[in-house]
Amino acid sequence: MPKAKAASPRRTRASRENSARKAAQARGLGITRRGDLGEVAFVHKAMSLGYVVAKPYGQMHRYDFMVEGGNKLWRVQVKTSTCMRDGRYQLCVQRITHRRTVAYKKSELDFVVAYLMPVKTWYILPISLVAGRRSFLLAPPGFRGKNPLAQYLEAWHLLGKPTGGPL
Repeated sequence: MPKAKAASPRRTRASRENSARKAAQARGLGITRRGDLGEVAFVHKAMSLGYVVAKPYGQMHRYDFMVEGGNKLWRVQVKTSTCMRDGRYQLCVQRITHRRTVAYKKSELDFVVAYLMPVKTWYILPISLVAGRRSFLLAPPGFRGKNPLAQYLEAWHLLGKPTGGPL
């Protein structure tokens, strides 16, 4: 009987993939569905504030949307969080390429817009803050501790003046 080949060190075993998927589903929403809902919520919020929002064609871009504000076009990556740690929401700000997680670079996008889904709260994070990082802890409104990122909470003005007028 031939010997079974060992799994490649870069591959995740199927049993680990299934258990991770089951754990995500047990927490509520699957990762992909949560992200899709966050993107839809972003389009609704941004357009209701008067921003023009466009979705680039294809999946090869590092950003999810283009947002027109203040006579500029911004490349925006939307990230959604539902997981809390120490009273704050954990937000992963990394991408997967060639089965590795990689931090975003300044050349890839202009903002990461973080949606804290359970509390319907937004953080507008400039790429200068995000570049090279893989995660953040974001405080919800009413958090009783120190919030070093408070200036980015609902900071839609960072995207410039809306050009479309609010709905």
